[in-house]
Amino acid sequence: MSYIEYVTSETRGKDALPELARANQFTMADLAQNRAGKISDGQWMRLLFRALQPVRYTGGALLGWLLCCFIVKTLVPDIILTIVSYIGAKGIGIVFGGATLACVGAFLVSVLRSARTMALLIFDLRSGTVAVLEGRVSHSREDEEGLGMARFRGENHTKRCYVVKNEYFEVDEEAFKALPDGLVARLYHTPRSKLLLSIEPK
Repeated sequence: MSYIEYVTSETRGKDALPELARANQFTMADLAQNRAGKISDGQWMRLLFRALQPVRYTGGALLGWLLCCFIVKTLVPDIILTIVSYIGAKGIGIVFGGATLACVGAFLVSVLRSARTMALLIFDLRSGTVAVLEGRVSHSREDEEGLGMARFRGENHTKRCYVVKNEYFEVDEEAFKALPDGLVARLYHTPRSKLLLSIEPK
């Protein structure tokens, strides 16, 4: 790295630290603990919520869909549903059934994913130690098939990550945008579950 590039990266990094902290939801006190090789008390709950995020998303979609079905079943008289089926909408039951199966399937997949992450996170929290990666941090964006109703409607989900030395750490859109291009940084994460704790310019 040339001297000019080093100075530019360092200046940009110092300016970016407050925004990176806000977007990635860590404080300077959290960062100080991470520097000492420990997971801070304030980060425990945020890690648990992050590990359960897929279940919260698909579980909410499933509950919303089941509530919609319940409302239709309760408020719409059977005679109207019978008439609708006779006038050419016989496939409506198949549509409702397919949507329900899609939501249930997505929920079960997310439970399996979260169970693995949660199991690894429990080991990380028990040890309380932090892993560190240093290097140039780049952006990674990948479109995946949506889950539940999103997949049923053909919508995609965008997965955004920070990448350091071929290690990927998923972040939300706000944190993704907060990372300056080509920043050389020190990234703190949980050793087994690979969840981001904090990040600072090197």
